[in-house]
Amino acid sequence: MLADPHSFFPSDVTSIDDSRDDVKQELEDFKSIRSAFMKWALYLLPWIILATIIFIIFNYPVNSGTFMYITGLLTAAMSLLAFQILMQKIPRTFKTIWDRKVVVECESVSSDTEQDPIGPDEPDIRTGRDLLEMRYLEFIRNLGKLMNSPFQFLSGILFSLFVLTWDYSLKAEFLIAFIIGIMAWKMTITAIYVWKMGKEFCIEPQLGHVDKCGGLSPLGDLCLWNAFIVTIPAVYLGSWIIIGMVTEPQTQYFLQSEEYSALFSKLLFVPVFFALIAFFLPLWSTHQLMLRWKEKKQSQLDHLEQCIDRLECKILEEAETMDKKECECIFRERELMEHVYKQNKMIPVWPFNIKIIFKLLLSQSIPFFGILSQALNFIRKLS
Repeated sequence: MLADPHSFFPSDVTSIDDSRDDVKQELEDFKSIRSAFMKWALYLLPWIILATIIFIIFNYPVNSGTFMYITGLLTAAMSLLAFQILMQKIPRTFKTIWDRKVVVECESVSSDTEQDPIGPDEPDIRTGRDLLEMRYLEFIRNLGKLMNSPFQFLSGILFSLFVLTWDYSLKAEFLIAFIIGIMAWKMTITAIYVWKMGKEFCIEPQLGHVDKCGGLSPLGDLCLWNAFIVTIPAVYLGSWIIIGMVTEPQTQYFLQSEEYSALFSKLLFVPVFFALIAFFLPLWSTHQLMLRWKEKKQSQLDHLEQCIDRLECKILEEAETMDKKECECIFRERELMEHVYKQNKMIPVWPFNIKIIFKLLLSQSIPFFGILSQALNFIRKLS
């Protein structure tokens, strides 16, 4: 039995009172997709595609041409499922970032607030965390408005028009292209708002956080899933290029790959390029903030290193005159400083860790080998 598609997308609820700057409530009520039709379409379409694949397998002979068509359908289904996951992650990501308190009030805003004090009879609601909460709340609301802007349908129509350029097309393919256009709109807005976070807010990463990137890994993970959606078609193209390398010459799969290899080689660069852009570009603004934060923390670590050095010199100079209790106290102090220094000497400058970057590189492995194989073939022909 199929699950309710509303479990994939936050349900429609009454918006919170404007007088309450409740970020948590706003994110719980966040609607990445407001249209009931689009919710059902995006939920059911991948399962309809998978059912179509099963129908083809059991009712038609699976030759190389059929297999290419089936893998193309599977690519579309996987991209739609990845998109569902991305839509779930958007409110969770911004909620986690807020809850971890890595978004902080900028010093310039703080100084401006202090210079413009609120009257004695007015409640002090525009200072400190409250002011930051109002700004973050407005940021989330604007994200929701843009994701559900009427321009998403214009994007869908533009993608549908591409189907008219094909020699042969089905009515269902116009619907699929329309949905892909809406997906592209929402993915683009998601990337823009990750980038805007590093422009509109100040970031204070957490030294020693378990995610090894200052508690900002949710941003990297969100961009990773955005890149995954674009990478899946690249895996399809790269796989068919590789099939031509690993199959025996003149077999049907070799000939099928050979027929499309030139086209697929040109197309392959497009999703690979956009996947890397979708991952790195939105995180660039946060990366710049983390670089400035590193400079500040590095000076603190340098000072700590000097303190450790002074303790070492004191032990060497006063070892003979120092009593046992004082010596133990200095050793404990030095060990504590060394522990803090070693734990924090690797200051992160990107909002992703090794695990996230490994997943990105792994997802790009098949497209990379597809590009590499074509490059080797080109060199072989020249020689």
